[in-house]
Amino acid sequence: MFSSLRLKLLASFFLVIVIGVGTIAYISSNSAINQFDRYVSRDQAERYQRLALTFSNYYRYMGSWDEVSNLTAKVSEMYNERIVLTDPSGVVIGDTAEKLIGEEIVSDWSNKSVTINLGDFSIGKIYIRTQQRSPLQKTFINSVNKSVLTGGIIAGIVGIVLALLFSRNILKPIRELTEATKKMQQGELDQRVDTSAGGEIGKLGESFNELARRLKEQKTLREEMVSDVAHELRNPLSNIQGYLEGLREGMIDPTKKVFETLHQQSLVLNRLVNDLRDVNRAKAGKLNLDKKLLVLEDIISREIKALKAKAEENGVEISKNLNGPNLIEADPERISQVVRNLIDNAITHTPEEGEIKIETRTSSGEVRTTVTDDGAGIPEKDLPYIFDRFYRVDKSRSRGTGGTGLGLTIAKEIIESHGGKITAKSREGEGSTFEFALPLPE
Repeated sequence: MFSSLRLKLLASFFLVIVIGVGTIAYISSNSAINQFDRYVSRDQAERYQRLALTFSNYYRYMGSWDEVSNLTAKVSEMYNERIVLTDPSGVVIGDTAEKLIGEEIVSDWSNKSVTINLGDFSIGKIYIRTQQRSPLQKTFINSVNKSVLTGGIIAGIVGIVLALLFSRNILKPIRELTEATKKMQQGELDQRVDTSAGGEIGKLGESFNELARRLKEQKTLREEMVSDVAHELRNPLSNIQGYLEGLREGMIDPTKKVFETLHQQSLVLNRLVNDLRDVNRAKAGKLNLDKKLLVLEDIISREIKALKAKAEENGVEISKNLNGPNLIEADPERISQVVRNLIDNAITHTPEEGEIKIETRTSSGEVRTTVTDDGAGIPEKDLPYIFDRFYRVDKSRSRGTGGTGLGLTIAKEIIESHGGKITAKSREGEGSTFEFALPLPE
């Protein structure tokens, strides 16, 4: 029960409200009472000074304290305290309770005393034993405490109601996120949550939506991959099976051309299997690299020469501007694989009489290689995903116009395993530029 986030949040709000309201009520009540007591004390001090002046005038008029008991009796009717009057020697000469007359006053008898002066001479003292609070004062204090308590209760109730509302609004996106996550767990990947809340909750919602979108894309890619791989395997396997059945039945003569065809079909299968293996190894960080010091421009020139025949067959011209030589530490076979893949893709997607430009240049401790074509380009919606596994801009299943979409994925993993980076820029109808950067040895 108490594992609920809402209960924990409400408990936190309730604790803060109780502590806050209680503290404020306590401080307010004490402050009001202290101010009232100070006011009462000032008022009493003034009254006692007036009382001392009354006795002083009496002494001036009478010349002595004779018959002062009459004045003391009148004072007793006016004041609600017990008042004791002493002469300068400390002997009691007047007591509103008529108990201490003729005795010496005890020093701790009263908590209030006022000296009676006549000119520069002391003629006596007044001792007052005050009550803690009068009934009227107690009524006022109780009224203050009651008002503070009522205000605290009302503030607490309002705070709890607001806490309920706020916790509901705060946790609403989280509840939606939880429900969406449960549905995603059941395979419903079309879930999206509202991100209008902003702040950390909004960012969490945006991250969830992006995750859901990517998961759906990956699911779609996996489904397409299964279909693509099945199609890629079906064609060579069907051809091999057809030739073998023909050879077995004697319908096809075992000529060199037949065996060459079978060999080519097996190479297609082998290339597909190798591509899948390389991708899995690269994703697992187990891609074997045999790094050596080599000249990048030599590898590029060799691959251009190897693909020159295909380019001429397609009516495509290849030009190069190699700013080198640039010595790098890399696996020559893997770098050749990357260069070959990029040039081969450019030839495939460049129309007849088109041109492919290959350039190298150094910048900030790295060598950059660009392969630019003037082909059909890549749609903007596809550009962020072209390095994803099995993603093909051309959705046809012909290996000649897109393959299974493993080449660029492998190229990306190879370059990144060398500490480099590969990027793509394109505008539909204006061609594409692929660039990879490799670090230069220190």
